[in-house]
Amino acid sequence: MPSNSDKHDDDAPTPARRAEKTSAANKSGTRPAAEIKRVNIAVNVAVQMLCALLIFLLINHLASGNYKRWDLSATKKFSISEDTAGYLAQLDGEVRITMAFLSGSKIRGRLKTLLEEYVRLGDGQVVFEEFDPARDKALAIDVADRYGMIIDQNVVFVDVGGKVKKITESDMLIDNGRFFSGEAVITSAMLAATEGRPKTVYLIAGKGRLHETHKRTALEELIDLSERQFFTLKELTLGNITEIPLDADALLLINPESDFSPGEVELLTDYWDNARGSMVLLLNPATEMPNFYPFLRQLGVQVHSDHRVMFSQVLGIGGARKIYEVQSKFLRASPVTSGKVGTLTIFGGQTSPLGIAENNEELKAKGIIASPLLEADAKFWGERDHAGATPQPDEKLDILPPVYVAAAVEKGGSDDAIVKLDSSRLIVVGNSTLLDPDHITRTNSEFVVNALNWTLDRDGRIDIIPKPAMNPPINLSPEKYSNLFTLVVLILPAIAFCFAIFVWSARRN
Repeated sequence: MPSNSDKHDDDAPTPARRAEKTSAANKSGTRPAAEIKRVNIAVNVAVQMLCALLIFLLINHLASGNYKRWDLSATKKFSISEDTAGYLAQLDGEVRITMAFLSGSKIRGRLKTLLEEYVRLGDGQVVFEEFDPARDKALAIDVADRYGMIIDQNVVFVDVGGKVKKITESDMLIDNGRFFSGEAVITSAMLAATEGRPKTVYLIAGKGRLHETHKRTALEELIDLSERQFFTLKELTLGNITEIPLDADALLLINPESDFSPGEVELLTDYWDNARGSMVLLLNPATEMPNFYPFLRQLGVQVHSDHRVMFSQVLGIGGARKIYEVQSKFLRASPVTSGKVGTLTIFGGQTSPLGIAENNEELKAKGIIASPLLEADAKFWGERDHAGATPQPDEKLDILPPVYVAAAVEKGGSDDAIVKLDSSRLIVVGNSTLLDPDHITRTNSEFVVNALNWTLDRDGRIDIIPKPAMNPPINLSPEKYSNLFTLVVLILPAIAFCFAIFVWSARRN
């Protein structure tokens, strides 16, 4: 009789017996559970991969025709203005933009991104080409021959219907390279190329001198503006002519130190009445102009040259102090200021308050609309006795808030932005320091640019604002920098390493 141990040995699954069972199972048409599980997993994974591929292809197919672009940068440096977008949408001819920039340029990448946005919004009307003239010398020679201009620096050529404008890298950098104005310059070049003739602005000379310092003059600022905005700047002496030149698209008067003669006022009146007269006036509060100011009053703007916009600040030790630097805000009254409503700016020096005849029925009957552009802060008033020691606002003698310091006048225009009519346009500012080297600010410079573009009938160029040229630096204290270094270099990699060890261990078990 076999023992229990012998019976246990007989029942033990030897390799031979396992092979026999497997063979028997195969003959009967069944498969091991482990093999069946592997087949299910493989099929499941294959189906998942196929579904993922189909979803990926479907998403890309939908995104190719339906997508939304967001600019998440702090300064919106990858976006263009609504004015430029509207202009590109209305293009009726091909615009070819050729960018010849060295790869080491600090604005090359940003400019390329901007021009690619022009192509995207141009709806097939904008053709963009870019290359490095140092690496592709054959193409550089071909482009130079095509446009008849040498490529001796980083340049962009804007070709609109055979009319070519050349833009250099320095043209797109302002304020010593701190701000990138590529959009403003390129859009201006496109507008200038589509104009029948170049716009001409005459600077009225012989009435005073432009402010200057040992660093820079206001005239140099004007020359820079003319180059970036693509208009021709010329000087004009009214005493030597019998009529304003026919090519004068706008007149510019800055810091007059003497009055116009009756004959010169008559010239300006004829220029205005011919529905082509546009002027930008930056007036000197210290200059009495009894011949010229009545002309402005007829247009709805009264210059109170005997008043100064100011307020009196009481100090603890030095007593009262008169403040003439006017803080003003832009009003919603004209395309010149529509993009800056509520923005604050400061005028240096002294400023004369302006009286504006708004909603005047007599002026409306003549087709003249006068409106304020900038309003001084509520703490300022127009003081007549501004030479006094401690001036105080007087309801009878002084001009109380609201006090206006800039105004716009238009004659013969239309309220409908689509309807274009020949009109005369005028900008009056009771301050002459907006372009002075000692007082110039980016906001004031942009205001002058917008004023000129408005008087030049370039409404589409208004409010294209330059943006910072480079990313702003991040200033961290040594302690915060050390903490950031520890987090990025030590802690985060350590967490990732520990997670990897955990996953590896789980898979092993």
